[in-house]
Amino acid sequence: MSGSDSGLDDGLDDGLDAGLGELIGRLPKVELHLHLEGSIPPELALRLARRHGRGLPGMADGAAGLREHYRFASFTEFVRMYLAISACLVDAEDFCEIAVALGRELAAQRVVYAEVTFTPMTHVARGVDAAVMLAGLAEGRARAREQYGVELAWVFDIVRSLGDQAAPTLELALRGREQGVIGLGFSGPEAAGWPIAPFGPVFARGRAEGLRSLPHAGEMAGPRSIWDALTVLGADRIGHGVRAVDEPALLEHLALHQVPLEVCPTSNLGIGLYPDLAAHPLPRLLAAGLAVSLASDDPPMFATSLVQEYRRCAAAYGWDAAQLRALAAAGVRHSFMSEPRKVELLAEQDRVAAELGWV
Repeated sequence: MSGSDSGLDDGLDDGLDAGLGELIGRLPKVELHLHLEGSIPPELALRLARRHGRGLPGMADGAAGLREHYRFASFTEFVRMYLAISACLVDAEDFCEIAVALGRELAAQRVVYAEVTFTPMTHVARGVDAAVMLAGLAEGRARAREQYGVELAWVFDIVRSLGDQAAPTLELALRGREQGVIGLGFSGPEAAGWPIAPFGPVFARGRAEGLRSLPHAGEMAGPRSIWDALTVLGADRIGHGVRAVDEPALLEHLALHQVPLEVCPTSNLGIGLYPDLAAHPLPRLLAAGLAVSLASDDPPMFATSLVQEYRRCAAAYGWDAAQLRALAAAGVRHSFMSEPRKVELLAEQDRVAAELGWV
């Protein structure tokens, strides 16, 4: 189902105090769980599809028709649409264009830095030249910085059901370090049929080479998935991690070691994990003392954005300015930008809050 099917509004009439809404909009923010292919606006997806003679569901009815298909009864349906859109990326211009579009959208939300997941072997496996793809990403990243003041860092993702692509993904990540690749991601089906152990050596080598370990875990499966991400992959952060609430010992471990979770409430609702925000475990994760930041995951596909995540959660959970500022600061602290830049951004957040009277 889509965000609208989950009873979520567009964030513009959510009953949130206007002052808190202004604070959310003006704070300089960081986003840590965002998929590049999942960030493509419907209008751009349609242009890419037409450019390369690809088909997308509902495209005969334009962007509105495509949006009508952003209603997912299951994770499998979501993946099917995600791959259909990914198949519209062919040449360097395409990869550049989607990165620039992301920079433009983030700048409009006052997001100044994002660590963006990208699945390179999805494209290489269907014939895209790796050098062309990397060049397009590099150019798009440079333009996003120059035109919009947004810094993008890449997390190259390994799909756990495609184990033969793990080593090539690592090689591409190592090649791309000078162009902003900072880590290895890990996504795909969290199921017994796809064990995590075979990926340990790839992540160990990546960490030895200075890449961060940033796997998805604890979304579709329970605490065991998170433990494995920590022990087998050496996770620096956990994507999602919401199922940690199912095991007190895991909650205690995550709180003690302050392993950050990238929590994406609207996308969790959008694939049917929870019926609404009232049922979502985010408040319990915060109450248990875990390190948490908010993120939007695949924003157009779930009718959301980082600003919407802040607004929706603030309205649903009654958050005050202190909680909003704490989450914005957590995004900065959990990132892998330079320490001087973190200090600068945290100071800017304090300055903006003071200007608005939230001190």
